[in-house]
Amino acid sequence: MSGTVFVNATVIDGTGREPLERGAMHVAEGRVVSVGPIDEVRASARDSGPAEVDLDGKFVMPGMIDCHFHGGNENVTCFEDIDLRSPIEETVLYHAKNSQTILEAGFTSAREVGARGLISVSVAKMISLGVLRGPRLVPGGRILSTTGGLADAHGNWVANKKSFACIANSGNELRKAVREQIKYGTKCIKVEASGTGISTYAGAHKLTMSEEEIAVVVHEARRNGVRVACHAQGTKSIKNAVRAGVTTIEHGTFLDEEAVKLMLEHQTILTPTLSVIYLYVSKGPEVGVQDWVVEKFRGDIKPAMESFKMAAEAGIPMVVGSDAGHAFDPQEGNAFELQMMVDYGYSPMEAIVAATSAGAQAIGMAGSVGSLEAGKFADFLILNADPLDDISVLRQPQQIEAVYQGGVLKGGNSLRRANPLELVTPLNADAADEAPFGGECMIPYEDTED
Repeated sequence: MSGTVFVNATVIDGTGREPLERGAMHVAEGRVVSVGPIDEVRASARDSGPAEVDLDGKFVMPGMIDCHFHGGNENVTCFEDIDLRSPIEETVLYHAKNSQTILEAGFTSAREVGARGLISVSVAKMISLGVLRGPRLVPGGRILSTTGGLADAHGNWVANKKSFACIANSGNELRKAVREQIKYGTKCIKVEASGTGISTYAGAHKLTMSEEEIAVVVHEARRNGVRVACHAQGTKSIKNAVRAGVTTIEHGTFLDEEAVKLMLEHQTILTPTLSVIYLYVSKGPEVGVQDWVVEKFRGDIKPAMESFKMAAEAGIPMVVGSDAGHAFDPQEGNAFELQMMVDYGYSPMEAIVAATSAGAQAIGMAGSVGSLEAGKFADFLILNADPLDDISVLRQPQQIEAVYQGGVLKGGNSLRRANPLELVTPLNADAADEAPFGGECMIPYEDTED
């Protein structure tokens, strides 16, 4: 077994338990073997003869989980930026780059909640094969939307076969759409219950899909072992989605007491995405977000913060979701969501739990990631400062000393930051110098006559 024992650290295990001072963790074969006081971990690991690393009082916590990730979104100010202003091939490259970026920023797992075509499924596969660097990705497909709904952002004269939206308008159409996504490897179905401030056709209070339609999606997904995330901002839409049985409510902007009670009864998880709403208003005008969009979000920000407080006081389980990729919130800033949660009532420990073990539970990976416990993947961060004292530590690259995924160093100050899309396994240098276009993977061109 051997492996490595990391000693002399304050260990925050992600479960919400008190941090362990002068703790240690034994890692071997990509997983956590044991966590505990230094002497105990050393004693249990002694027979395997592991290497030892003294962390000199640094802080260790699980890798974070972004439960609201749109990997292909880059410099977005409106829906047209997602679908119309770049070909899908360009979005593939952005997704690969952004997946690497959030891993190096400390997010070792993520759940996709909307992507063009089959990009997310393909990137997740390439990450799992070691071709690309990125989080353990639960791939999502196109957002299931209705005509004139949340993600139906373009006129009918625009073909949308591989767009952000998959338009479906009846139970049978929705059932088929779910089956098609699952057929090709989607592990998270994203559906809508309301519109949003960025939509041309559907505001946040518009009911875009009925409870019965959402229930069809949930039933078909669950029958295939897949969970459902639901965009729901307006109060009625939240209640419809909860009663229909979705796993997570995305945004939940306008909660009321009845909605909170329903979420508690159904144990529905909330992904509040506070940061993106705040940034639309505070930074959106600086990067060209249209005035009418900013004004819509300006009307959302106070209710969103009040809804978060209401959910927190009631004990609704919540997770971290960045919704990053806009011009005002690039992907490396995902941890701002933890800062917002703390600013509006969560303790730093509660925010860390939301970003780790609670996130793992929401995305169906609680047995593998989210906490530093024996048998789980060794996905963890080494920090130079205490995030329980100042949660903003997680937003500061200079404070993230190391990012480990499966026991392998993938980011942080201890590792040279890789160039975007740098190959995981570099090409042979000599062959690259000799080959046309600098790559040994090029297939020689044979000039032959027919």
